Amino acid sequence: MKNKTMMIIVAILLSISTIYIIYDIFRDEDVYENGEKNTKISEVIEDECTEEYVEQEEIENVSSVEEKVSANAILVLKKYYTKCEHTLNEYVELPQELVNMTEEEVKEQYPDWEVIGFTPEQIILYKEFEDVCGEHFKLKVEDGKVSVYIVNSDGTESLYEKTDISSEYLTETDLINMENGLEIYGKEELNKIIEDFE
Repeated sequence: MKNKTMMIIVAILLSISTIYIIYDIFRDEDVYENGEKNTKISEVIEDECTEEYVEQEEIENVSSVEEKVSANAILVLKKYYTKCEHTLNEYVELPQELVNMTEEEVKEQYPDWEVIGFTPEQIILYKEFEDVCGEHFKLKVEDGKVSVYIVNSDGTESLYEKTDISSEYLTETDLINMENGLEIYGKEELNKIIEDFE
């Protein structure tokens, strides 16, 4: 009877060992394919049905909605004048009604302008004008003094300023240049030349 019990125990141990070896072999076949280790990575698919997708979508919606004009933003009006082909940037004080507006709301507020730049710190609006920019000047000598004329869109000239600069202090070259009017573009350039004459 002892031999029979021993044989049953050995048979049970062999069966367990065989099951374990067979399990291990099949497991190794899943891990190795073509001699290379095949690590299975669980994939998380995010679509409309998963919680992660919904949370990500909410974050994106909140971030796009929150881009609004801040109270200390700069408003730049970029004006292109087709007749002289100059572009002037005018920095204006931000109207209070633009604070906390989105880009779409700013577009509705300025339908005649194109929004070419929008951040909470700066708005850039662009528009073309069939005109000259108003920055074209001519210097002439009249009655012994230097006069400044602005050139209008139709080519005519209007007196802009009579200076106290006497023509007797100008060089011969400056006097020759001013006979038909010395053309100057931009108020900064005009101020610089007048300072040089003084």
